[in-house]
Amino acid sequence: MAQSTRFRELRTRLSALRRHMLPATFSPVGDYSERQLDRARGYRLLAHAEIESFIEDVTLQAAKKKISVWTTNKTPSDLVVCLIAHYHSGFDVDEEGVEPVFPASSRPKVRDEIKEIVDVAFRQYVTIQNNNHGVREKNIKRLILPIGVRRDEIDPTWLTNLDEFGKQRGATAHSSKKAQQQIDPQAELQNVQNLLEGFAKLDVIITALGEQ
Repeated sequence: MAQSTRFRELRTRLSALRRHMLPATFSPVGDYSERQLDRARGYRLLAHAEIESFIEDVTLQAAKKKISVWTTNKTPSDLVVCLIAHYHSGFDVDEEGVEPVFPASSRPKVRDEIKEIVDVAFRQYVTIQNNNHGVREKNIKRLILPIGVRRDEIDPTWLTNLDEFGKQRGATAHSSKKAQQQIDPQAELQNVQNLLEGFAKLDVIITALGEQ
Protein backbone atom coordinates (compact mmCIF):
# COMPACT_ATOMS: atom_id res chain seq x y z
CA MET A 1 0.00 0.00 0.00
CA ALA A 2 1.24 3.51 -0.85
CA GLN A 3 2.10 6.00 1.84
CA SER A 4 -0.62 8.36 2.97
CA THR A 5 -0.68 11.96 1.81
CA ARG A 6 -0.08 13.00 5.41
CA PHE A 7 3.10 10.92 5.63
CA ARG A 8 4.41 12.42 2.40
CA GLU A 9 3.79 15.86 3.90
CA LEU A 10 5.79 14.86 6.98
CA ARG A 11 8.69 13.59 4.89
CA THR A 12 8.74 16.77 2.81
CA ARG A 13 8.65 18.99 5.89
CA LEU A 14 11.47 17.09 7.59
CA SER A 15 13.58 17.44 4.45
CA ALA A 16 12.98 21.19 4.53
CA LEU A 17 13.99 21.36 8.19
CA ARG A 18 17.19 19.51 7.38
CA ARG A 19 18.04 22.15 4.75
CA HIS A 20 17.03 25.10 6.92
CA MET A 21 18.45 24.06 10.28
CA LEU A 22 21.43 21.73 9.88
CA PRO A 23 24.87 22.29 8.31
CA ALA A 24 25.11 21.48 4.61
CA THR A 25 28.31 19.59 5.39
CA PHE A 26 28.91 17.83 8.69
CA SER A 27 32.21 18.14 10.54
CA PRO A 28 34.11 14.82 10.79
CA VAL A 29 35.42 15.92 14.20
CA GLY A 30 32.26 17.51 15.55
CA ASP A 31 33.53 21.07 15.23
CA TYR A 32 30.49 23.37 15.03
CA SER A 33 29.81 27.00 15.83
CA GLU A 34 27.37 27.99 18.57
CA ARG A 35 25.00 29.16 15.86
CA GLN A 36 25.06 25.72 14.21
CA LEU A 37 24.51 23.98 17.53
CA ASP A 38 21.58 26.23 18.39
CA ARG A 39 20.06 25.48 15.00
CA ALA A 40 20.51 21.77 15.64
CA ARG A 41 18.58 22.19 18.89
CA GLY A 42 15.91 24.02 16.92
CA TYR A 43 15.85 21.15 14.42
CA ARG A 44 15.21 18.70 17.24
CA LEU A 45 12.28 20.73 18.56
CA LEU A 46 10.71 21.35 15.16
CA ALA A 47 11.17 17.77 13.95
CA HIS A 48 9.52 16.54 17.15
CA ALA A 49 6.58 18.89 16.59
CA GLU A 50 6.10 17.67 13.02
CA ILE A 51 6.27 14.01 14.05
CA GLU A 52 3.82 14.55 16.90
CA SER A 53 1.38 16.33 14.61
CA PHE A 54 1.66 13.57 12.00
CA ILE A 55 0.87 10.67 14.32
CA GLU A 56 -2.06 12.56 15.84
CA ASP A 57 -3.46 13.44 12.41
CA VAL A 58 -3.11 10.03 10.79
CA THR A 59 -4.58 8.10 13.74
CA LEU A 60 -7.53 10.45 14.19
CA GLN A 61 -8.22 10.43 10.45
CA ALA A 62 -8.39 6.62 10.43
CA ALA A 63 -10.69 6.60 13.47
CA LYS A 64 -13.02 9.24 12.01
CA LYS A 65 -13.24 7.38 8.73
CA LYS A 66 -14.26 4.04 10.25
CA ILE A 67 -16.61 5.62 12.78
CA SER A 68 -18.32 7.43 9.89
CA VAL A 69 -18.71 4.16 7.98
CA TRP A 70 -20.10 2.44 11.06
CA THR A 71 -22.54 5.29 11.74
CA THR A 72 -23.81 5.17 8.17
CA ASN A 73 -24.28 1.45 7.60
CA LYS A 74 -23.34 -0.27 10.87
CA THR A 75 -20.59 -2.24 9.14
CA PRO A 76 -18.24 -3.57 11.85
CA SER A 77 -14.49 -3.13 11.52
CA ASP A 78 -11.38 -4.09 13.40
CA LEU A 79 -10.83 -0.44 14.31
CA VAL A 80 -14.26 0.01 15.88
CA VAL A 81 -13.99 -3.26 17.81
CA CYS A 82 -10.57 -2.24 19.19
CA LEU A 83 -11.92 1.19 20.13
CA ILE A 84 -14.77 -0.40 22.09
CA ALA A 85 -12.35 -2.79 23.81
CA HIS A 86 -10.14 0.09 24.89
CA TYR A 87 -13.16 2.02 26.10
CA HIS A 88 -14.02 -0.86 28.43
CA SER A 89 -10.43 -0.93 29.73
CA GLY A 90 -10.36 2.82 30.34
CA PHE A 91 -7.87 3.19 27.46
CA ASP A 92 -5.28 1.43 29.57
CA VAL A 93 -2.05 0.80 27.62
CA ASP A 94 -0.82 -1.63 30.29
CA GLU A 95 2.44 0.21 30.94
CA GLU A 96 4.09 0.13 34.35
CA GLY A 97 3.33 3.31 36.26
CA VAL A 98 0.81 4.56 33.68
CA GLU A 99 -2.75 4.72 34.92
CA PRO A 100 -5.76 4.25 32.63
CA VAL A 101 -6.86 7.53 31.05
CA PHE A 102 -10.46 6.89 32.07
CA PRO A 103 -10.65 4.77 35.25
CA ALA A 104 -13.88 2.81 35.64
CA SER A 105 -15.07 5.17 38.36
CA SER A 106 -14.88 8.19 36.04
CA ARG A 107 -16.28 6.70 32.84
CA PRO A 108 -19.84 7.71 31.93
CA LYS A 109 -22.57 5.13 32.35
CA VAL A 110 -24.15 3.96 29.13
CA ARG A 111 -27.11 1.78 28.41
CA ASP A 112 -26.47 -1.62 26.88
CA GLU A 113 -26.66 -0.19 23.39
CA ILE A 114 -23.78 -0.44 20.94
CA LYS A 115 -24.38 2.94 19.32
CA GLU A 116 -23.99 4.80 22.60
CA ILE A 117 -20.90 2.81 23.53
CA VAL A 118 -19.25 3.57 20.18
CA ASP A 119 -20.13 7.26 20.51
CA VAL A 120 -18.67 7.51 24.02
CA ALA A 121 -15.59 5.48 23.06
CA PHE A 122 -14.89 7.80 20.13
CA ARG A 123 -15.40 10.94 22.24
CA GLN A 124 -12.95 9.61 24.82
CA TYR A 125 -10.43 8.82 22.09
CA VAL A 126 -10.76 12.38 20.78
CA THR A 127 -10.11 13.63 24.33
CA ILE A 128 -6.91 11.58 24.41
CA GLN A 129 -5.92 13.12 21.07
CA ASN A 130 -6.60 16.66 22.30
CA ASN A 131 -4.61 16.08 25.50
CA ASN A 132 -1.64 14.43 23.84
CA HIS A 133 1.68 16.18 24.37
CA GLY A 134 4.64 14.26 23.07
CA VAL A 135 5.86 11.12 21.33
CA ARG A 136 7.04 9.15 24.33
CA GLU A 137 6.15 5.45 24.39
CA LYS A 138 3.00 5.97 26.45
CA ASN A 139 1.84 8.76 24.09
CA ILE A 140 2.27 6.64 20.99
CA LYS A 141 0.56 3.59 22.47
CA ARG A 142 -2.44 5.63 23.59
CA LEU A 143 -2.84 6.88 20.03
CA ILE A 144 -2.27 3.70 18.02
CA LEU A 145 -3.43 0.75 20.13
CA PRO A 146 -7.08 1.86 20.45
CA ILE A 147 -7.45 1.99 16.66
CA GLY A 148 -6.23 -1.55 16.11
CA VAL A 149 -2.44 -1.46 15.78
CA ARG A 150 -1.13 -4.65 17.43
CA ARG A 151 1.73 -4.58 19.89
CA ASP A 152 3.69 -7.13 17.86
CA GLU A 153 3.51 -4.79 14.87
CA ILE A 154 5.63 -2.22 16.70
CA ASP A 155 9.42 -2.63 16.57
CA PRO A 156 10.48 -2.46 20.24
CA THR A 157 13.90 -1.00 19.36
CA TRP A 158 12.28 1.71 17.27
CA LEU A 159 9.83 2.45 20.08
CA THR A 160 12.67 2.75 22.59
CA ASN A 161 14.53 5.13 20.27
CA LEU A 162 11.35 7.18 19.81
CA ASP A 163 10.88 7.37 23.57
CA GLU A 164 14.46 8.62 23.94
CA PHE A 165 13.86 11.19 21.22
CA GLY A 166 10.84 12.46 23.14
CA LYS A 167 12.90 12.61 26.32
CA GLN A 168 15.68 14.57 24.59
CA ARG A 169 13.16 17.01 23.15
CA GLY A 170 11.83 17.64 26.65
CA ALA A 171 15.33 18.30 27.96
CA THR A 172 16.03 20.73 25.12
CA ALA A 173 12.75 22.58 25.56
CA HIS A 174 12.76 22.81 29.35
CA SER A 175 16.36 23.28 30.44
CA SER A 176 19.15 25.73 29.76
CA LYS A 177 21.98 24.98 27.36
CA LYS A 178 24.47 24.42 30.17
CA ALA A 179 22.23 21.71 31.63
CA GLN A 180 21.99 19.83 28.32
CA GLN A 181 24.28 17.29 26.74
CA GLN A 182 26.25 18.43 23.71
CA ILE A 183 24.19 18.00 20.55
CA ASP A 184 25.63 16.45 17.38
CA PRO A 185 23.87 17.78 14.25
CA GLN A 186 24.78 14.75 12.14
CA ALA A 187 23.60 12.28 14.79
CA GLU A 188 20.41 14.29 15.19
CA LEU A 189 19.64 13.97 11.49
CA GLN A 190 20.37 10.24 11.48
CA ASN A 191 18.13 9.74 14.49
CA VAL A 192 15.19 11.49 12.82
CA GLN A 193 15.75 9.57 9.57
CA ASN A 194 15.73 6.26 11.45
CA LEU A 195 12.52 7.22 13.25
CA LEU A 196 10.97 8.23 9.94
CA GLU A 197 11.53 4.71 8.59
CA GLY A 198 9.52 3.33 11.49
CA PHE A 199 6.75 5.86 10.95
CA ALA A 200 6.62 4.86 7.27
CA LYS A 201 5.79 1.29 8.31
CA LEU A 202 3.31 2.47 10.93
CA ASP A 203 1.64 4.76 8.40
CA VAL A 204 0.92 1.78 6.14
CA ILE A 205 -0.63 -0.16 9.02
CA ILE A 206 -2.79 2.74 10.16
CA THR A 207 -3.89 3.59 6.62
CA ALA A 208 -4.92 -0.04 6.09
CA LEU A 209 -6.97 0.03 9.30
CA GLY A 210 -8.84 3.04 7.98
CA GLU A 211 -9.54 1.24 4.70
CA GLN A 212 -10.54 -2.24 5.97
